[in-house]
Amino acid sequence: MNTVAYLRPSSIAEISACLTSLPEARLLAGGQSLIAAWRLGLCKPTHFVDLQDVPDLNDIRLEGDALWIGAMCTHAQIAESPFIVAQFPMLSALAQGIADAQIRNVGTIGGALANNDPAACWPAGVLAMHADIVTNQRVINADAFFQGLFTTSLQKEEWILGLRFPRVEWAKYLKFEQAASRFALVGVAIVRAINGQVRIAVTGLGQGVTRWHDAETELTSMWHVKALDSLNFDSSNAQSDIHASAQYRAHLVGVLCRRAVATNTGESGAMPARLQVTHTPVIPSQARIQGSHFLRASPDRVWCQLLDPAVLQRCIPGCTTMTSTKPEHYQAIVKIGLGPVSASFTTQVALFPETPHDGLGPTCCRLVVSGQAGALGEGKATVLVQLHAIEDPQTQVMHTRLDWQASPEVSGKLAQLGNRFMDASAQKLSQQFFNRFSSGLVAHKSKRANAFSTYALMIHLKQWFQRFFER
Repeated sequence: MNTVAYLRPSSIAEISACLTSLPEARLLAGGQSLIAAWRLGLCKPTHFVDLQDVPDLNDIRLEGDALWIGAMCTHAQIAESPFIVAQFPMLSALAQGIADAQIRNVGTIGGALANNDPAACWPAGVLAMHADIVTNQRVINADAFFQGLFTTSLQKEEWILGLRFPRVEWAKYLKFEQAASRFALVGVAIVRAINGQVRIAVTGLGQGVTRWHDAETELTSMWHVKALDSLNFDSSNAQSDIHASAQYRAHLVGVLCRRAVATNTGESGAMPARLQVTHTPVIPSQARIQGSHFLRASPDRVWCQLLDPAVLQRCIPGCTTMTSTKPEHYQAIVKIGLGPVSASFTTQVALFPETPHDGLGPTCCRLVVSGQAGALGEGKATVLVQLHAIEDPQTQVMHTRLDWQASPEVSGKLAQLGNRFMDASAQKLSQQFFNRFSSGLVAHKSKRANAFSTYALMIHLKQWFQRFFER
């Protein structure tokens, strides 16, 4: 195990000093995820900065009409606080349902939010309550705070001081647990504000907490279970894994929403008769991720960009170096951070183009990617990329639809993170790659257009001067 120094500041000013002088230090706010990742060698901080001695971070109090909960309040403190039990019962019940007593007595609300695990309970409760997250630098509303899998809007040297929860008319959190971990296979928080506005936040879908806007609209208009009768949660917002399919998770969202509303209205929360959804876990070896992107460039230009190592280095998340070892074979160093985990991979990328029968150029290729992270293990994936030419009927300019699918695998200690992370993280990294790639194509096109405009202007001026002196 790598050695790490342990610091225990007693004030907010000391925390700032630690982070400024120690760039590889990590804040310890309970450490239920961070310590486990460190013991497995999945992250290598130089210092742990423990926050439990900072008194300003442990308060539970009323600020005007809002509830203040300090970032270092444990789940157990929140669950057992007489004031929260009486005035904000949903928050108390949510905290009481987290993991087991040992975790609840150590884990903190601030640590849970900063980690933003896609199956954690607190993100759903905080997002549905429309809470404000107060940091050492600013106030961030929950709608802007959560930004996907293990990602928040927190910047470097920014950390959470506490949260402000507004008073609401009614709130309920229900989850369907994964039995071994007590993480949410699906968790739903429903909040009805004093003005009747409804907010619904869903966790456990695999890609981070999200809201169900269609159901919010219907329940705001009509506060009855039957308002949900015609709605189905979109399964494309969920991930499949060994525990449940995306379709089953989407079905559970509807089930839990109906049950939650029924506890307030007294109606039956039973689902209406519909096509039966079966609980069909996905076998890891059959797991696939895929996507499709429209690119405003011809297939030829897209292909040329895919073969450019400089373009690949800019587009691959965490890529620090990219060198060509031989035609269409590359070696790269890629550092990937995922929540408490950080790993550097020495990565080999090989492209195998396939040529269509007309011989006009490649429209399909396979990318074989393999990466070694030392003692942490290995990651590999085979990615199939297909380019489809699409002509704009108005301008007759050729564009490209890029379709891809991949089968990622990890082994060694990295595999201990579990399959609930693998597909979601691979999907996120792939999305980042193609977003950057698409942006690069647009920028490249703009540069070419600017260069052409400058050239055209020079020709125009030259012709004008020639006509002028011919007079």
